[in-house]
Amino acid sequence: MRANDLSILADASTLEEVKNAFNNGAEGIGLLRTEKLFDNSANSCPEEEQVSFYREVINLAGSRPVTIRTYFGNPQEEMKGDWGVRFYINHPGEFQIQLRAILKAGVQGNINIVIPGTADAEQFKWVKQQLQQVKQQLQEQNVDYNNYFKLGIMVEIPAVVILLEMLIHEVNFFVIDTDKLLWNLMVMDKINNNIVKNPLQPALLRAIKQMMTVRPGINVSVCGSMALLELSVPILKGIDINSAIVKESDIPKIKRLAESLNVEDCRRIASKAFALSNSMRVSDYIEGAIKKLI
Repeated sequence: MRANDLSILADASTLEEVKNAFNNGAEGIGLLRTEKLFDNSANSCPEEEQVSFYREVINLAGSRPVTIRTYFGNPQEEMKGDWGVRFYINHPGEFQIQLRAILKAGVQGNINIVIPGTADAEQFKWVKQQLQQVKQQLQEQNVDYNNYFKLGIMVEIPAVVILLEMLIHEVNFFVIDTDKLLWNLMVMDKINNNIVKNPLQPALLRAIKQMMTVRPGINVSVCGSMALLELSVPILKGIDINSAIVKESDIPKIKRLAESLNVEDCRRIASKAFALSNSMRVSDYIEGAIKKLI
């Protein structure tokens, strides 16, 4: 892949979605969601069951990267604020089981681990401590595991954007969940979420742009509604986002458009789009600009 290319990765939860994604041209799994493993198990899933699932995904991927998101939480936990890192701190045993399973399954794979719900550097340091404990346990038990993975965080909480300079020396990569970040930026609820129907909100665009100006060469991906929107492609490519993480059915159209636009045109489009004051103006401008190019 050339510098400044936008890689198209898959957002998947099941083996069927993973298979469909690769059939549709995915260059890897950018976000493997793991919540379905815990649907019927009251926040607990046997370690070997997890190992089996992760291993099947990794085998399907071959040499392509697989980024596994640790357990996010169920809707009730999210409503109580007990999700992501906060959930792990309250349930460290369950968190360590998932980390063990990922490291064991990924012993021969190209894996990354991404942590949801991180709000500051201290939480991320706690995660790294848990990982170190897990690796020590596996070493003592003479169990093979992957020790070459990268560790990143989901960007869902505006505090991460503000504190980015404190995190860039700890984190290997970022995955921006554009829906959750937008909900939190705009103080929205999930019932009245019309704003997400057009994710090209100036506040979200500027938050992402701010991240890209601070990070020194760290890989940044986006998932959510923005990644699925064709009009977002010139923005993402124009500010050097590394990859868009999309559902398997959307991979061909996003990949086709990303390959048809050159980076110079995308940078010009992005620069003008960032100066516009509302999402409708951004959308109208980008739509017109794309029509002139293809």
